[in-house]
Order: sequence, then structure tokens, then C-alpha cells
Amino acid sequence: MMNGSAFTDAVCVDIARENWNVKTFRFALAQPREQVAFEPGQYVTLCVNTGSDTLYRCYTISSAPQAHGNAIFEITVKRSPTGAMSTWLHDRLAVGDGLQVSRPAGDFVLPANPAEPLLFVAGGVGITPLMSMARAVYARGERTDIQFLQFVRTPGDLLFRDELLRMARASCGITSHFYTADEASVDVPAGMLSKAVLDHSTPDWTARQVLCCGPDPFMSVMRALFLENGGAESRFHQERFQLPEQAPAHVPSSVGVSRLRLSRSLVELDCAPGTAILDALHALPNGPRIPNACRSGVCGTCKLRKLDGQVEMNHNGGITDEEIEDGYILPCCSVPLSDVTIEF
Repeated sequence: MMNGSAFTDAVCVDIARENWNVKTFRFALAQPREQVAFEPGQYVTLCVNTGSDTLYRCYTISSAPQAHGNAIFEITVKRSPTGAMSTWLHDRLAVGDGLQVSRPAGDFVLPANPAEPLLFVAGGVGITPLMSMARAVYARGERTDIQFLQFVRTPGDLLFRDELLRMARASCGITSHFYTADEASVDVPAGMLSKAVLDHSTPDWTARQVLCCGPDPFMSVMRALFLENGGAESRFHQERFQLPEQAPAHVPSSVGVSRLRLSRSLVELDCAPGTAILDALHALPNGPRIPNACRSGVCGTCKLRKLDGQVEMNHNGGITDEEIEDGYILPCCSVPLSDVTIEF
């Protein structure tokens, strides 16, 4: 997807309400020759100019690859009162409006052998990458043993229930279980994530490959249950919606103020010891704005090539070893150890 620039134009072509505070947005790339090439479970970064600010935010693709054509993808977004991007999408985005989208990224994807029994465990809107995977398996028409557990607060918070039940009726191997924390309904039992619930829904759950997504506390509980009951750590996979804390960069006391240069923008500035490159640039009045989203070394949106100099980079998976060998860094979590020049 998308050669050259890290971002390309996309147009909203459909908006569907999934429940009281979740909507699915369908986008088509503006250039018909471009394609959305992604693995089920990957995410994209959206870039929106609101008029007063430029927002960047990562969202998992919830559709299956090529489900609606080579140049179309969907994201499913929960409206958060404190989330600037989700609020903008829910309250202001209309069909026909445009924004920019990055290349797909992320390694929370289907295992290489999806024929092996799988357990999907979703907490709230964390269902989105797992839904992309389930849709991809279903579209292939191959029978795959997937136990799909969805945990929400109330029955009104359930997502994609009817579609998941249709998959189950099609006898494709996907079996869904729905649980609510606060209240039950006639056909949705109350239940929190626990060993008892897992034992009842999926008796062989510790022998399966587990893919889990949701809030950090939810995933921590699932991981602990899996390991404490004999599951192998190598068979537990999770996606993060909340970002891990970064360890502070180790900057030798001998390192003083570094000179930071942008080769294409012809901008130079001083970077104080221990200050991340992105923070130094964005503190510059009217300075260049590097696209970014997580600011924690997770998403890779701010990735740039370092032309010279040394940095200390504490990332959280947003860059590969091969990219580092090719000279790329993540400015959000890179602290200069010398004068540095980056290509921007």
C-alpha cells in the first residue's frame, strides 16, 4: 500500500453505527491505483487537520483484506469524551470527507498456521483486530477451530454479535461466546474473565494459541490465567491499545547540548541533554511538525532516517532491526548522544 510518502489521501465512503458509542468508518484510497495491503490484525495511523490542530491516531483495521475491494478498508472506533480524534470522527466526519492514512503496520496477526485451534479473547472495542482475523478466516471458506470470547460491560456494548452468530451457523469452525460484567440478558450471561468462564466455554483453552486484545488490565488478567494454568508463554499473543511506560534513556553525563539538523527543511536547533528529538522539534515555535501518534515507540508513525550522529533509542516495537540497520530511528523515543542530522 502506498509507495513514496508515508501518508496518502483517503475518503470516507460509509459510516455505520455498531452500538450506542461505536461506529465503523469505511475509507477508500483517493488514488484508484493504490491498494490497501494488510494482514488481518494490523493497524493504520490516521492524520486529520481539524483547522486548529493536526491529529494523529492509530486504529486497527476491522475489515478483512480485500473484503470491499483492493483500495478500501474499515476501522471501528469507540467515542471517548477525552479522545480528540475519536470525538472528531464521531461528531464531524461525514461521508465524502477526506483525511490521510499511513501504511498498515503491526505484528499482532494470525499465526502462520491458522488451522491450529485458536482462542480469541476480546475486551470491549479490543475486538477490532480479532474481528478482522475472523472475517478473513470466514472469507477463505476454510474450516478453522476458533473459540471467540467477547467481554463487555452491558449487552448494549456488544459488537458484531449478529455477524459472529452468522459465522457460527455457517459451520466454519468459529464459535462465539458473549459475556457482560454488569448485567445479563435473556441470551447473554453475566460473567467476568475468569478460569471458570474459560473452562466452561473452552475446556482445552490452555492448549490453544491465544490472541487477546483489550484494555491493559484485561489482557494482564488473561495472560496471568493462561500462564498459571499451564499455557506456554510462546502461545499467548496480545495487542496493546494502551501504551507501555518507557524506560528513561541512558544519557552519559558527558553529553551536553546537541545540535539537531533537518536536512530537507534546513532547520537547526539545540536539543537539551535527555530530550527526545520529537519533543525538541515540537517545542520550536512554528517549527516543522513530524507526523506522530503514540509518542512511545509503539506505532512507528514518526519513523525517519538518521543521516549522521548517535542516539539512544528506547522503542516498544515500532521499528524493526532491519530498519535500524538501514539508519532509521523513532524521534519520539530517540535522545541525541551527539550532533544529529535527520532526513526531513
